[in-house]
Amino acid sequence: MELKDSISQTQVSEGEIAIFYLAQAGFCFKTASGALICMDPYFSNCCEREFGFKRLIQPVIGPKELKADIFVTTHAHFDHLDIDALPTVALNPNTFFIGAPDCREFYLRAGLSEERFKIIAQGESCQIRGIDFRAIYADHGELAPEAVGILITVDGIKIYNAGDTGYQPEKIVQSLGTDIDVMIAPINGAFGNMDHVEACRLADVIGLKVLIASHFGMFVEHGGEPEKFLAEAEERLPGIASVVLARGGRMIYSVSEGIKSCERME
Repeated sequence: MELKDSISQTQVSEGEIAIFYLAQAGFCFKTASGALICMDPYFSNCCEREFGFKRLIQPVIGPKELKADIFVTTHAHFDHLDIDALPTVALNPNTFFIGAPDCREFYLRAGLSEERFKIIAQGESCQIRGIDFRAIYADHGELAPEAVGILITVDGIKIYNAGDTGYQPEKIVQSLGTDIDVMIAPINGAFGNMDHVEACRLADVIGLKVLIASHFGMFVEHGGEPEKFLAEAEERLPGIASVVLARGGRMIYSVSEGIKSCERME
């Protein structure tokens, strides 16, 4: 089944959320109300054109097919904010945008009016269509000093996407808190990001139900070894479910049951 069909046909019950992996650092979340949140998808080849980073895998969905209600960007690096795809996403009048401060100029260039997006810096929050979003501390260094992580709270479920960040557990926990249901964390250990060991160490400090690996497999230059992540997690995190989702794969998470279904990388 194609991803667009999987997203549209997935039914989410109260107290659950569906998480779809778009590859690299891109994810979609579908709520019980049917709202679709898209975060940091990379659709195009703009990173090859701009930096020579050739994509290794084809997109699992296109920007026209992804009918997001809320489109979230953790920072303005082009593998998170796809400048070639953004104008196409912006054509959907029903999509509202949330981004870090460095995303503003790109939103405006794509033709978005100020009424169609919300900029949130570290520590700031907003509620869009009944879903809470909070910008969490991230340390992406001089590469993207305004980068943030994002905490989504919906139907009693807390999902923290660390975005791109180095290992700064004290500052992250101070900004985020603990007792998070699901954390999505980079494992590539390059360009200012945590590696697989640090992602597991952070998960241990925060206290999670589920840890999902991201930021691997798209570019040779970025690195990231999911097999090493799973081995580290098995040893270090016996009480946390550690997941590498298949590209285009889906996970259903329930407050009461934990992971109900999961399409893992083979």
